Amino acid sequence: MNWIKKLLIKNYKNVYDKKVRNRYGIMAGIIGIISNVLLFVAKFVVGLLSNSLTIIADAINNLSDAGSSAITTVGFKMSAKPADSEHPFGHERYEQITGLIVAIAVFAIGVMLAKSSIEKIIEGGNAVVVNVYTYIVLGIAILGKIFQMLIYRSFGKAISSNALMASSADSRNDIVSTAATLIAIIIIQFVHTKISIDGIFGLAVSLFIIISSIGLIKETISPLLGEKPPKELVNKITSKLQSYDGVLGIHDLMIHNYGISNTFVLVHIEVDANVNVMISHELIDNIEQDFIETMGMHLSVHMDPIQIDNDEVNRLKAICEKLLAEYDCDLSMHDFRIVPGESHTNILFDVVLPFDSKKNKANLQALFEDNVKGENIKYNFIIGIDRPYM
Repeated sequence: MNWIKKLLIKNYKNVYDKKVRNRYGIMAGIIGIISNVLLFVAKFVVGLLSNSLTIIADAINNLSDAGSSAITTVGFKMSAKPADSEHPFGHERYEQITGLIVAIAVFAIGVMLAKSSIEKIIEGGNAVVVNVYTYIVLGIAILGKIFQMLIYRSFGKAISSNALMASSADSRNDIVSTAATLIAIIIIQFVHTKISIDGIFGLAVSLFIIISSIGLIKETISPLLGEKPPKELVNKITSKLQSYDGVLGIHDLMIHNYGISNTFVLVHIEVDANVNVMISHELIDNIEQDFIETMGMHLSVHMDPIQIDNDEVNRLKAICEKLLAEYDCDLSMHDFRIVPGESHTNILFDVVLPFDSKKNKANLQALFEDNVKGENIKYNFIIGIDRPYM
């Protein structure tokens, strides 16, 4: 796979470069178009000569795959368009849209094949003519689809492309489909029965294609809706942010993806409140610039000055963190601060509440008000609720 990448794609290792990424998609599409057209012609001719519905349906499936490869190629070409006034975040989601189109096309093919197979089962009989060319073509087709699957998977993983991973899954389906066709032909040749073996195997393959395509549709819709980012990416960004001198902590990390090379990151960074604000601001500017240069990500930082040498703040924070951990280990807090007053002291912080948690703000309010008491002063808790977008 690396040899093929090196042969077809200049600077193939630099997958974060838009031009390199676009080249991956276009070359995968061209390989798909050529190989699928050749497989369609070979299978269709053999299918007609052998009078096999399963082989003909498999051939038509390859023709649809060629169309899907063309759609993928166009999608990568369109996703490379620069941002404009109507689409300031670029056009890279065209790639995800083409992945969805491919998945829907696979589903449609599965439905049509199921319909034809049911009709063949109702008619009965196995009027199929088998010869050596039938086996040769189907064997070559399986090898060709294995090659396609490996190309799509390798290219798709290299550039984290849902469209190419969908094409890889479709090629895997085709391997199963053609293998089932080959088995059906062998059974038809050696087992004489009025039951339509051709139709039964065609129906089984079509159901497999339909089920797989439903999974593909879900996978391609998810990033368009705005899915949770990969854990590896979150860890990479978190580790990099925490590596800068002067960064005491981070929270409220959000990642908005408009394409693998067009990522926007929002984060709150905690800095020492005693450090001159201009020095902390310079630190933030340097971090944002470094993310653009080294990771190609647009980073926007909210600076949170925190007191690290206030004994009363540290004491109350430790009490509240311990209480929250004992109450529910899945909860965490940040942005802890106090505002002292004559009659009461306001204690302010945010709690990260999982989406599936049964707890709510009222539960948390009661927890702290009932368990954290001041000796000579009243504590007033002001709790904000955050969600774990990461």
